[in-house]
Amino acid sequence: MDLSLFCDTYIIAEYSHLAGIINNMPRYKTGMHEGKQVIREYFVNDDKVSRRVVNENSRFYAEKQKQFEFYNTLQQNLAQYKQELIRRRLTFPGDFRFIREPSSYNNDAWNQMIPCSNPREISNEYYDDYGFHVRTRGEMMVGNALKDLGLEAKYEPTLVLKGGRKKSPDYSFPVPVIDRCFFVEFMGMADDEGYIESNYGKIDEYMRSGILLNRDLIVITGTGNWLPKQESIKRIIAAFINNAVLSAYNRK
Repeated sequence: MDLSLFCDTYIIAEYSHLAGIINNMPRYKTGMHEGKQVIREYFVNDDKVSRRVVNENSRFYAEKQKQFEFYNTLQQNLAQYKQELIRRRLTFPGDFRFIREPSSYNNDAWNQMIPCSNPREISNEYYDDYGFHVRTRGEMMVGNALKDLGLEAKYEPTLVLKGGRKKSPDYSFPVPVIDRCFFVEFMGMADDEGYIESNYGKIDEYMRSGILLNRDLIVITGTGNWLPKQESIKRIIAAFINNAVLSAYNRK
């Protein structure tokens, strides 16, 4: 997870968001009991600690294993944000809040999106670091950049635009602290007139449906002989997120 490209406000906000989630979760530990692998789940209510033990033979074990793994992932992410706070010598304000402007493209909408919804066949062997089978090397680089930044992402989810038309942007990713999700399109043949004309229609449909360039949608381009470097793509995405987060915070 590369946090170096994000602004201070984003780092503070994400740390606050993760800490809040973890503080409202049970605590998990694994161990052995009577020769069986167990997961111990601890609950704190009014300073009282209660414990539930689930062993590997229980029908609840697989579910608790997923919760344990999720808890560990959150703890690891929180530790990385805390390290970045310390590195930047940032002071954490106790009243840190965002104004969340209502948007239909929010966290709930992103959670309902189904990845890889485009039925068009993929005829190459490009896979991004999420494990998505993608159509072009440029799309793979976008996916890898999103992954390097520590973001969740979905490849080619289906969006229903105005008039019922369906489009599958290359990627969508959420920014939970401002309750928004955003979209990325990679256009890899910006030197081809027919390709540009075809994709102009797609951008026009996005804009008419309220998905605006530089507010909701990132467009990254290449040509038949040139692709931006992955580090450059990371910087474009991080700068976009920084602007979105700072805009939300500054409206306080």
